[in-house]
Amino acid sequence: MYLLHKIDNWSEKHHPLWLDFFRILLGVVLIWQALYFIVNKYAIVQIVEQYGFGFYTMTAAHAIIGIHLVGGVLILTGLLTRFAAAIQLPVLLCNIIFIIVPNGFMSIKSEAELTIIVLALSLLFLFEGSGHYSLDYYLKTHEQ
Repeated sequence: MYLLHKIDNWSEKHHPLWLDFFRILLGVVLIWQALYFIVNKYAIVQIVEQYGFGFYTMTAAHAIIGIHLVGGVLILTGLLTRFAAAIQLPVLLCNIIFIIVPNGFMSIKSEAELTIIVLALSLLFLFEGSGHYSLDYYLKTHEQ
């Protein structure tokens, strides 16, 4: 716990303001992806169905949508940013391992670049935190 506290203190002192723009952009992209999957449920069901989830196909599809939607809203607002970034990692890693790598990085509609950028930004904000323009910072400075 002491190490996490030290990382948090360091990131507060060394957080450039331009990173908040990328945090907000990451939140918007995750929300956009969740809304795309909500509108096109067939797309996410088809992707998940390939891997033999059977009865749990819809459960996995809804979990992916929920993780992207809730995580995107949390990252966008800067509330529990590290937690929201951490819950994105399993979904993004599974996307890379099970979908992008077998189909190839250069295949049509693989969205490999977007997935890798979102993964890199999620890892960045897992360590960097929310920043100054976030609900976390506001709640920390206005504890009354």
